Amino acid sequence: MRPFHSLARRIAPSARRFIQRLDKNYQPVQYCSQLTKPRLISTSSDRPSQPHGIPQTRLDSKSHPLGWQTIQAQVEPYFAKNWKFSSEKAKQGFLAVGFSQAFSQFFPLTLNERVEGTCKMHYLALLIDDQLEKMSLSDMLSYRERVIRIAHGEESPDRDICIEWMLSDTLQFIRNTDEILANDFIKGFCTLLRAQTAEERLTVAHLGPYLTAREVDVGRTFYAALIRYGAKLHLSSAELAQTTALESYAFRFMGVLNDIYSWDREWKVYQEDPTDGTRPFSAVYILAQETGLSFEACKRLLYSYCRELELLLKQSGEEIKRQNGDTLRPDMAKYIKGLEYLMSGIEQWSQWTPRYK
Repeated sequence: MRPFHSLARRIAPSARRFIQRLDKNYQPVQYCSQLTKPRLISTSSDRPSQPHGIPQTRLDSKSHPLGWQTIQAQVEPYFAKNWKFSSEKAKQGFLAVGFSQAFSQFFPLTLNERVEGTCKMHYLALLIDDQLEKMSLSDMLSYRERVIRIAHGEESPDRDICIEWMLSDTLQFIRNTDEILANDFIKGFCTLLRAQTAEERLTVAHLGPYLTAREVDVGRTFYAALIRYGAKLHLSSAELAQTTALESYAFRFMGVLNDIYSWDREWKVYQEDPTDGTRPFSAVYILAQETGLSFEACKRLLYSYCRELELLLKQSGEEIKRQNGDTLRPDMAKYIKGLEYLMSGIEQWSQWTPRYK
């Protein structure tokens, strides 16, 4: 399972069988087996040490100066009190995953006064994703459209349904804080919902198209807008156009890294019920099918690919700076750094979160 669920795994459970059966006796490598929980507070110049066998990262990392415990205290009681979890075990399981630590590492440039609203939206995107995943295809698509209309303010929420009123209230708070950046934020959220419930993903069979689709699937427009809203970064259309390639590198990295760390669990889930008609929506699986290599080998190749994406992000950032006379506006420079922090944060969180155990 990924931190951002792939709903297409359940969109059409009777759509197709695997063309070929993979070796069920194969035991993929456990990248996370020897990892320890990293330090949660670091400076922008710190680079996390890499566990044995994983290529050294080029990225800087940073945690939010408030500290994840403070962020947790601001946000998690709201969800513990108001969200209708299916059971007490489900509630405790969600709270134990470490989303407040994730937020601190993903979005360290978020202004203190914007932490609560931004972090609530981060949680809601994940909870809504979980909720939709449990629905049938017809119910999922119908309710997805209702959630989108509520997000745009086109329909009023049902105050008896926690998804609806919590989403509506949080987005209204964000609009009241910064309407311009909130509009980009809401558009990105709706794009994420549509991408994660798109039936077309079931037809993706090759790595190139998969990587393109995965950029959107992991929330490129949503999380890019979240970085800008949280840090109050107003970029011009020209500046946004210049950062398009950087966003592509960042969110391909995000998607592939999630695939690497979620694979062992995802493959186990498939092996327990291999006849449900779905196939893993994962770069690890697709690369294995295209090359004939083991899952272990594909993970190593994909980790090297992530490191190349880091290099491309760094090189492209320097090229943008040169194109602008070796000087960038502070908002532009912070946004590029924010993409880097998101990438490094994703990797650190992936290494210790119990969500992949």
